Amino acid sequence: MKNVTLAAALLTILLALHSPANAADEYKWIGQVTEEGASLSYAIPESDAIKIDFHCERKTRKIAVSLEHEPKTAKDGIRLTARLSVRGRDAESINLVMTGQRLELDDKFLLQGETRMSPQLRRILAEGGTLIVAVDGRTEEIPLKGVAMAARQLLASCPL
Repeated sequence: MKNVTLAAALLTILLALHSPANAADEYKWIGQVTEEGASLSYAIPESDAIKIDFHCERKTRKIAVSLEHEPKTAKDGIRLTARLSVRGRDAESINLVMTGQRLELDDKFLLQGETRMSPQLRRILAEGGTLIVAVDGRTEEIPLKGVAMAARQLLASCPL
């Protein structure tokens, strides 16, 4: 009987290691309502790992965009242009002038910029595919799976 109990316990542990709970360690699109507006992040839930974040302030309808990116010359105050597009739909791209800053606490480099909702940004955040982020001669691909549902609050807080 002890062997059956031990086997059951080990099976439970193995299933837990491969369960959807471990999927929480993966990046996904997360939408949230805040007091000031709404945000949309591509992040690992319940962590400080965020690749890209959009935050809309309802009063001004401005969207602050933050992007974790280590440029070739990473120094505070550097200004770079980030191009956001969807693979296969390059005509629907937006360019953001962003300013860089080293975060001392976790030694990440963060680019921050500001924009307003545009038809192009709305389609990027609502129609799926693969987000292409091009900065400083390098590109990163971010899957847009689940973005439409997560972006609803942001799109409602910052209409065209």
